[in-house]
Amino acid sequence: MSELHLRRTPDRALCFAAILAGVSLTLTLAACGGGGDDPGTAAPAAAQQCGATHSCPATGPTQNQPVAALCPDTLDYNTTYTGGSGAGELVKMQFDSTQGTYRIQILESAVPKATNDIYPTRAGVTLTGTMAHPTRPLPTPAQNQCAYELKTATASDGVSQALIDPANPPIIFIGNGVAGGGIPGATIEYAGIVGIGAIPRTTFPMYPVLAFAQTETDFAKVAGTYNVLGYHLVPSGGELFPAGYFLPATAQTVETLNADGTCHASSGNCVTTGQPWKLRAGTDGAFDSDNANSSQPYPHFFDKAFLQDNNSLAKGVLVVGKLAGAQVPLLIRVGYARIDLAANILSVDDESGLALLSPTTATAQAAMQGSYIGSGSDFKYLSSIVHDNLVALIDPQDSSLKPVGGFQMDFTQATQPGVVATTDNSGVTGKLITTGPVYAHLFGPAASPTFRVSALASR
Repeated sequence: MSELHLRRTPDRALCFAAILAGVSLTLTLAACGGGGDDPGTAAPAAAQQCGATHSCPATGPTQNQPVAALCPDTLDYNTTYTGGSGAGELVKMQFDSTQGTYRIQILESAVPKATNDIYPTRAGVTLTGTMAHPTRPLPTPAQNQCAYELKTATASDGVSQALIDPANPPIIFIGNGVAGGGIPGATIEYAGIVGIGAIPRTTFPMYPVLAFAQTETDFAKVAGTYNVLGYHLVPSGGELFPAGYFLPATAQTVETLNADGTCHASSGNCVTTGQPWKLRAGTDGAFDSDNANSSQPYPHFFDKAFLQDNNSLAKGVLVVGKLAGAQVPLLIRVGYARIDLAANILSVDDESGLALLSPTTATAQAAMQGSYIGSGSDFKYLSSIVHDNLVALIDPQDSSLKPVGGFQMDFTQATQPGVVATTDNSGVTGKLITTGPVYAHLFGPAASPTFRVSALASR
């Protein structure tokens, strides 16, 4: 996946500007290094520690090692990336860099086909269109070669939503074995039944996505105990007369997945499994947990929905990516909402979103070092430069490499092994988990949290 790899350190003026913009000195040093206009790497720990006393010694340029290829030289439809979108969708994505085209199959979805309805959804629809390297290029040719801006989108049924906002177009960052970024969005609006269940018009310019070229299909190899960190949205607000719409629902827990697909939680009920996981039919390369027999609904993060019962048709899909010798379990909750009084159908469990699972072993600081790129619930694409326990956040399409934020990581993991506490410069706290070359970060207040998933590009 394409990522900001600091091939060229910004000059000291830019670093000082970043400090004035509110980015801490330590984070700026981590992102900028110390080397003027010459190629450089991130500053060593000693240089960070001197920031508090303003006694940093002069530092000279250091040379980067050669940068390995970030993505395949060419892309074609022989490689399929399977994963999920933040809208609660199971997707398969293919790209042809020679023709400049893409194909996104949406196998499961909670996104309505039409703007002014909630059912049917765009499940079963294939989006096709053109793509090109970003209009605002990434800082280096190697990075730009791995990024594709989706220019057009056409739905196979001719009616489903496939929003491309020229001001904020979907961008896919492709690496060796992983593709992430954003896919075409949609506008959600529903008048309700005599006003009951109405959802105000809300536009999502894109939906965050993460997908893998290889997935695990033997659940016995997936079985184990995991940290779970996730974020869902509830468009309906969960009530007949809700206090708000598109309400966030988050989870941080520990669960054990058994080889037979069942789940055990150390306390309470599992949020990852309702019915036991089973391999989906065909060649989806994913696992399914639904409520076809109306005996046990798929679980939820949000605890106020009025129809989360055995009639719920929401489901879970588990995609386990195989990436850099590690498993990356990505959990998709596919919400379901349908109101058809003529057919006597009233089913509303529209909570949808993503969660990442990670091992319950302590995360070593060294394992996190490197540069990543990803997207999140705030619909922003951000690169994250990890140096020691510091993370600088950078807009990958800003050639100045000026940090736009950052946070510190506490690797003591006092609460739970594998769950790293984070704090940004404003004191906003969060939690971070990592598995293989992917990490998920959930931070901010419960009323308006942000969830971001990022994948490693380079060390």
